[in-house]
Amino acid sequence: MKNVSLALCVAGLALTGCTATTAVTPGPPAAAAGCAPDSSVDGCSGGASGFSCGDGRTPEDTDSSLVCSDGTAASDGFTLYCCIQFTSTTCAPDSSVDNRCDGSSIGFSCTGSDTPDQADSSLSCSDSRPGSGGELLYCCAP
Repeated sequence: MKNVSLALCVAGLALTGCTATTAVTPGPPAAAAGCAPDSSVDGCSGGASGFSCGDGRTPEDTDSSLVCSDGTAASDGFTLYCCIQFTSTTCAPDSSVDNRCDGSSIGFSCTGSDTPDQADSSLSCSDSRPGSGGELLYCCAP
């Protein structure tokens, strides 16, 4: 019986005298909510400005006068955009046209005789194509 008590006593001392440490290596930081201008975004040309967005947001969510390219995922969790300021009464960005546009071009549909590049001279637009509702469709690069 003395051997068992002594063994338990030694085991108890060993447990109370030990410490354990662990190192936690953090993963990449989570992308912040919202969007912010970002001059480090590559590929923005003409009058386009770069933006970084997190949390599934787009620059257009916070500023309706912006028209942006499709976002490109970055390794840090952010999505990168090239955007222009655009206001017109007869032309509007049209995401259904984007899939017909090349590269960073942005799709527009116009219901009048104006073209997107008349509203914003920094744009270089394709010839128009007729849309299904009588509108004219354009692909424009900033």
